[in-house]
Amino acid sequence: MGNRAARRAWAHRVMSDPRMSDIHRQVALTVADMDRRGFVFCELDGDLFFEPKPQYAASLK
Repeated sequence: MGNRAARRAWAHRVMSDPRMSDIHRQVALTVADMDRRGFVFCELDGDLFFEPKPQYAASLK
């Protein structure tokens, strides 16, 4: 979601979705924000974490 209007519209849809609980909304918005900042959401052996996307990893070291 490169442009601000698209991000805002997506966030509005997430917040107004009656099927999602508050924690699901918070996780969705956090994952989207971290993706925008250059991180990917990962799961390993039941643990959830963020790590830099490969194209940005070298600049963070």
